[in-house]
Amino acid sequence: MTKQLKLGALIAALVASTGALAHEKPGYTISEQSREVVRNSYGECWENTYLDKAANGLAECGDAPAKEVITEVVDETVRLQSEFLFGFDKYNLRPEAITTLDALAARLGQTNVQSVRVEGNTDFMGTEQYNQALSERRANTVANYLVSRGVAASKISAVGLGESQQQLQAQCEAEVAKLGKKVSKAKKRAALIACIEPDRRVDVQIKTLVTREVQKQAN
Repeated sequence: MTKQLKLGALIAALVASTGALAHEKPGYTISEQSREVVRNSYGECWENTYLDKAANGLAECGDAPAKEVITEVVDETVRLQSEFLFGFDKYNLRPEAITTLDALAARLGQTNVQSVRVEGNTDFMGTEQYNQALSERRANTVANYLVSRGVAASKISAVGLGESQQQLQAQCEAEVAKLGKKVSKAKKRAALIACIEPDRRVDVQIKTLVTREVQKQAN
């Protein structure tokens, strides 16, 4: 496009805007009437002296917004409940746990997974010392199985939290008390064991490296 044509196009755009122009967006002139970017007769956005396409270019004017890639660590907890992992007072895996653990192992084997912490837990029944040992065995059982399914051993740590994270003791004891005196101790014990089952679990803490593209902020 020649300089004369360019000049003519700019004059035509100026006339079309009825003289009501404002520099509302750095780099491009905006019509106060339509609130849109003023364009010349060739459909080009009307640039002003403030234009810096890298900092304030507009996609509508054909400027690709500047992008930057950021990487961050995302934390996630996967809770594995005891009803399919272990029996009461046990730490050996039930058969029904295999499908879930196999799917988890496939996910943890991805290269963007940075670390995995397997935390074993117990309910309040039993001594604190006994529960600590049981929680460690449960954590190690799950961690060892994940390693056997291809997860790098260097990514995984296992820890037992004993009964320190149990939350249902008071609630479940109150519910069992409502059964009344006619219910046998054996049935009450069985009801209590069933009620506090969610406290017998394994939590898997996962740290994953996530990379995403965002629009670059102007300085």
